[in-house]
Amino acid sequence: MAIPACTLDGLNINDGTTYKIMPGINMGVTMRTWDEQKSYAGGVAQTNVSDANLIDVTIPMLVEGSSRANLRTVLAAINTKIAGITPGTTHLVYDGTTYHLMVSQQVDWVEDEAFGVAFRVSITLALKRNNVTA
Repeated sequence: MAIPACTLDGLNINDGTTYKIMPGINMGVTMRTWDEQKSYAGGVAQTNVSDANLIDVTIPMLVEGSSRANLRTVLAAINTKIAGITPGTTHLVYDGTTYHLMVSQQVDWVEDEAFGVAFRVSITLALKRNNVTA
């Protein structure tokens, strides 16, 4: 089975060597929101109907490096991309679909035994996107 391509603003985050997406990826779903008010006819009317809310995306990953310093560098590359997100113009491309990212939280990690000996760490990207896809 082919590895689905995934890039974060041009950075390949599923290259199969340094960055690997693990099972459990969730690209989120669009949720329609609205307000309900009493209509003139006496029933209920929906107003302010919108699909423009922020959608949570979670991507569990395994990140590997060749040394502690290298691992910190490849993790910093992800955080640099996240810090540079320009709402609506920064893209996440997963398996051929382009998602427009909004403000997102930088990645945090624990430097445990696997980090120091095997030079790998499990992280979860927690991104926000809008409902626009291409």
